[in-house]
Amino acid sequence: MRKNKYRKKHFYSVRFLARLFVLNIPTALVLSIMLFWGRIGPWTALIFFGCVLVVTGVITSFVFKELESFIGYLKSLAQGLEVETPRFHKGIFGSFRLADAFLKVKNIWSNQTLSDARILEILPVPLLLINLESKIVSANKIAEDFFGADCLGKSINQIITLPFFENILSQIIQGSKQNDWFEWEYKDDVTYTFQVRIERLPELAKNKAIAVIVFHDITTLTSFKQQQDDFFANASHELKTPLSILSGMIETLQGPAKEDEIAREKFLNMMAEQTKRMTHLVQNLLEVSKLKMIQKTKSNDVILVSELLTHVLEDLTIKAKNSHKTLQLKLVHDLPRLIGNQALLHQAFQNLVDNAIKYGEEGKPITIKAQLCNGFPKKSDRYFDDMRQVVLVSVHNFGAPIPSSVLPRIFERFYRVDSFKTKSIEGTGLGLGITQQIIQQHDGLIEVSSTEKKGTTFSVYLPVDF
Repeated sequence: MRKNKYRKKHFYSVRFLARLFVLNIPTALVLSIMLFWGRIGPWTALIFFGCVLVVTGVITSFVFKELESFIGYLKSLAQGLEVETPRFHKGIFGSFRLADAFLKVKNIWSNQTLSDARILEILPVPLLLINLESKIVSANKIAEDFFGADCLGKSINQIITLPFFENILSQIIQGSKQNDWFEWEYKDDVTYTFQVRIERLPELAKNKAIAVIVFHDITTLTSFKQQQDDFFANASHELKTPLSILSGMIETLQGPAKEDEIAREKFLNMMAEQTKRMTHLVQNLLEVSKLKMIQKTKSNDVILVSELLTHVLEDLTIKAKNSHKTLQLKLVHDLPRLIGNQALLHQAFQNLVDNAIKYGEEGKPITIKAQLCNGFPKKSDRYFDDMRQVVLVSVHNFGAPIPSSVLPRIFERFYRVDSFKTKSIEGTGLGLGITQQIIQQHDGLIEVSSTEKKGTTFSVYLPVDF
């Protein structure tokens, strides 16, 4: 250690003498010329040169010491290190002009850096910075929410575990590739689909960061595309099945059963059922299209919730009785009037009650309850943002519960819970999707809960001043 210090001190001494010699070369040349022409004597030249040497030595020592400190400070900043600003002397011998100019620029850069950091912090997409060792050295707020506040210092490979990612990362860090992107599914409480973009930085950034990784959330887009594919596939299937049955029956009636009156009567009844099924499907598809066309219009019907629900129950009383179920209407408060589309809301509640009749347990009551609430449910996103009063209408039935794993998909078009009981019940899978769309058009909210002990409840929240 002492040997290294001696070498370093010796190096600085040699460099100082070299600088001093270079600075005094002009003085030595001038004195040599004057001495050659006899303008001054040897002792005078020697004394004068000694004085100049001492003065320049003092100035050089002072100025270059500050410059060395200044250069060291710049190197530390370039490496992203947080260091204390050196004290620069202000005076005729000080390097204060250069230092002051730089410090002013540094303050501007610092403010810009803070602004840039603030922008990155509030970006709505997760963002990570990684170093040459593939470790995370910086993360914005939303990235910490997704991957945990303890993600700093972890290897990025602990988060993204795709088999090809390690190769991509290696190429980015080594500089053989500047950027790349890929899709990645991240599973937490829910599954997110990200479009991940990794970009190599032109130079090492703060904390020796070499690359930035940005995660664009495309979960909604991916889900929408999947729903579109499912919609067309299911619509085709729902139409193809009855058409195939009808085609087979027609061929049978035209051939082997042409003169068989009993078979003809049986097949005609079956054909009528299949035609009814297709008609119902087409009507639902037209209803979906109609809802899209009128979603930007606003109806101003004055709706009495109690009368609306009474009419819904009157329409379905016979169907409930035939299914050995009873309908109960409970009005908790003197409910205020709503403004909206009377026909659409009637259809929405009719769909919910009709489903409760289809899937409810025989001998158990179906309860339709309406009450006034001071806002949307606490667990919803609208609890703090929307403080309006709402009318809550719930439809409850007992029966086989809806599995918690499929609850998020229950309102998708054509989606039906896959169970033995549901397969035996006719339906297109469009009813709940249409119901949700109607409720949303009335600026409302619909939720569902289902357990084996408590049964299934669909809850509809409609704001009073819609």
